[in-house]
Amino acid sequence: MSALAARLFALIALLLGAGLLFGGFFLDRQSQRETARLLEKEGRRELDLLGAAAPSAAILRGDIQVVDGWCDRFGAALDRRITVIDGGGRVLGDSRVPLDSIALLETHANRPEIQAALRGGLGEATRRSWTIRQDLVYMAERVDIGGPGDGSVAVIRLAIASSKAHELVRGFQRQLWLAISTVYFALLLFGYLLGRRLDRRLKALRQEAEALGGGNLAARIPVDSHDELAGLARVLNSMAERLGAKLAELKTERDTRDAVLANLSQGIALLSADLVILHANDRFWTFVGVQPPSHGATARLASARQPALEEIALDALRRGVAVRREVSFYVDERRENEVSIVPVPREEGPPAWLLTIEDLKLARTLANLRREFVANVSHELKTPLTSIRGFAETLLHGGLEDEANRSRFVETIRAQAVRLEELVEDLLQLADLERPDAALALKDWDVAEVVKDMVAGFEDLAERRGLRVNLEACPGFIVRMDRKRIELALRNLLDNALKYTDAGAVTVSVERKLASVRVSVSDTGRGIEPEHLPRLFERFYRAEAGRARTHGGTGLGLSIVKHAVELHGGTLGVESIVGRGSTFWIEIPAGGPLPGDGVS
Repeated sequence: MSALAARLFALIALLLGAGLLFGGFFLDRQSQRETARLLEKEGRRELDLLGAAAPSAAILRGDIQVVDGWCDRFGAALDRRITVIDGGGRVLGDSRVPLDSIALLETHANRPEIQAALRGGLGEATRRSWTIRQDLVYMAERVDIGGPGDGSVAVIRLAIASSKAHELVRGFQRQLWLAISTVYFALLLFGYLLGRRLDRRLKALRQEAEALGGGNLAARIPVDSHDELAGLARVLNSMAERLGAKLAELKTERDTRDAVLANLSQGIALLSADLVILHANDRFWTFVGVQPPSHGATARLASARQPALEEIALDALRRGVAVRREVSFYVDERRENEVSIVPVPREEGPPAWLLTIEDLKLARTLANLRREFVANVSHELKTPLTSIRGFAETLLHGGLEDEANRSRFVETIRAQAVRLEELVEDLLQLADLERPDAALALKDWDVAEVVKDMVAGFEDLAERRGLRVNLEACPGFIVRMDRKRIELALRNLLDNALKYTDAGAVTVSVERKLASVRVSVSDTGRGIEPEHLPRLFERFYRAEAGRARTHGGTGLGLSIVKHAVELHGGTLGVESIVGRGSTFWIEIPAGGPLPGDGVS
């Protein structure tokens, strides 16, 4: 039993014992008064009986023998000491005194009970009788023994031994105290059992409260009653459920926040006013080239080992405004970064500061790519436009009359217009594939049938160039794909293979992999130098720029292939041996693209 329950039990025992003890003494006193009243009532009834049966004539004559005999008989019948005293106080008979000693007894006129009886009331007294050597309770009552108007009286007295008089009281008291003791110990036992049960329930409440305080929100208190403690248990259980739901919500928010921060391209750190790092994503530590602190450990901004960060942070704190600067970090290599720090107001205390680090290499690379792309497009557009303008001006300035060359001039203009149209078409296709919201019309297609149809469309071109087109594919390779975009990729691969193959054959093969299908286009051309292979799928990149322009290439075909395949979550590659030919292959997942697949 806990200390609280023990103190409560001791207090209840003390109060209960004091209450029962007080009640016992009160009832004891009451029992004594009630016994005296009952004894008086019983004495009056017996005195009335004796008064009615008294030998009045013998008493009036003073006949001691007759009166004493009467006292002996009624004394034995009632188990009482009966004494008859005449009006002058002389004893005429006594049930406990021998007949020959009656005359020797002293007068009883001065006895208080006799005097009270002679005055007309009930005389009572308690004292020790030296005649019979006992403590007695005396009750006396006057009896009229003369005729009407005679006025002769006598007194009949009962004497009851004190031990017998109080025997009833003591018996009642024994029963009373036995009952009080029984009730007291029964209540103590009941209180102890109740205290034990209460103690167990309080311990359960405390244990759950401790579990909640320790973070165990799955703890629950069994509710098996309907009292106040059960109500408290229900409140604690309900609170645990609400706390669990709230913590789950906060955990979800935290996980979402951490996921967002972890996938940001910027390094993020939240700083306190004294430059303690309250939170930082992994990207931040990658930027500064330092291992993140262990979980739960705190770190200062100085631990990032980049003095420029501290300088910018202190400047922002001193001025109280946001600061943005470009700085260089030396981690493995020199990298240019943009660092910004802005205040984050809080409800209490000084504001926190949000520090971000952004790598400028990507932005500058993209800017360079944009400039390069614009320059390439401008260059590719300028060549056919220059030709068209030049030959058109030639025709306008007399070339129309030159019958020998005018047809050639017009044919050149048409060829350059076709090349310009092809370039614009490739640019539009590439732009469509690079759109962030590029959608795929996915259906299940037999790849062998699709490839067969594509090969059939190139047979005439191959025959005109004196080449063969071989197909190695068995039907039944089902792939979920956008047929139009895959055909666009295959068309560019076949077109390139036929363009750059002077003799021999182009072979298209379809083979099943573990969970994908690979389509390969092999040629017997001149092959590609190894240093060119990593950049073949870049926009406008040509391994042999002059030769490519001779064949009418735009430099966008392989980039279109790359984006069409990656949009399906597939892969592609090239293998080439100089002088023996090249093999370009694409591999597409049989089940279609997974969520998140797209253009890189």
